[in-house]
Amino acid sequence: MNKEINISKISYYDKFKCIADKCNFTCCEGWDIAIDYETYSKWKNIEDNSLLNNVKVNKCGRKKEYLINKETSERCLLLDHKGLCNIVKERGDEYLSLTCRTFPRVENRFESIKEISLSCACPEVVEIISKIDNEIKMDNNGFESSYEDLLELKIRENIVNIINRDNLELDKKLILSFQMLLNILDNEEITEDLLLSEFEYFEDNKYLKELIDIYDDIEINKYESIKEINNLFLDIIENYKEVSGLEILLKDISHYAEEVNLEHILCKWEIFKDKFEDYNMLIKNCIIAKVLSSCISDDIEELALSLQMIIIEYLLVRYAVFLNYSIRDDNNIKLEDIKDYIVCFSRVIGNNSDSVIEFIEDGFGDPILEIGYLCFISLF
Repeated sequence: MNKEINISKISYYDKFKCIADKCNFTCCEGWDIAIDYETYSKWKNIEDNSLLNNVKVNKCGRKKEYLINKETSERCLLLDHKGLCNIVKERGDEYLSLTCRTFPRVENRFESIKEISLSCACPEVVEIISKIDNEIKMDNNGFESSYEDLLELKIRENIVNIINRDNLELDKKLILSFQMLLNILDNEEITEDLLLSEFEYFEDNKYLKELIDIYDDIEINKYESIKEINNLFLDIIENYKEVSGLEILLKDISHYAEEVNLEHILCKWEIFKDKFEDYNMLIKNCIIAKVLSSCISDDIEELALSLQMIIIEYLLVRYAVFLNYSIRDDNNIKLEDIKDYIVCFSRVIGNNSDSVIEFIEDGFGDPILEIGYLCFISLF
């Protein structure tokens, strides 16, 4: 007998509806569009075979990969002049590939539970989150479940709890969350007792204060720190600043980052950071959405890498907004800029995490960054 599958949704899931041609940041542009084999087979059975004319096949050993035949930087060939999908118009949703049919939905399975959340790579999702003024969570709709007992979900819950704590700066809460995972990783054997002990430490205000005091005591050369985050920013966006849909957001600030006198803009940083904190609810909720959808592995190293990518996304969003703030020189941060850069780096990092992890491993000799380095680029 098949087990009943219970559905757990992120709390704002039912508010989402694709706005199609009204979207200024279409998901049909700026990245490869994959066609799953089932959809490819369905297209092969169409009499005129017209859809196959738009498909290219890449061979990876014995495996085949089916993609819309375009360059990564171009729009999908199946969009009309208004940005509407010709497949949907002419044949219906059932002929869409799995990627197109599900994005920005993210599904994860845990035993008899299916969790459904939404990706911040979609601007409409970020728009919905921007209007939420309370904490977000997975809603289990009242069904009884033991899936909270799973190792990965216990850890995820504690990461979220740290990020939701009051009276702490967001960047420090992210570092504390990462520190917790590093502490767990340092142990040869990971047992339930070890996890419970670690969770208790990170619920203890005195212990957290001791850790934060250690972070605060780290001597950081602010110029070297902003220079490092500037170089990291330029390295990460190198292959994306001319990608269609991203170039508008990245072109001016990347040129500015290449030419700017960092000592000149460093004096603006503290004022900017104070202003940026006004948007903490939006940014925090986007981070929690990412944690809920991606920090789900029972492998602690994979969990640490997932959280690390989220932290890097946050730092690059913050720095991109700072560059934009410095260019305009009007001492104001625009909410629209923050939302746009959340979408932008959700695509640059979130959908290319393997490449970013490889970049980090090449540069640092290990895919997992040291806590001191994260403090160096986070807390200046």
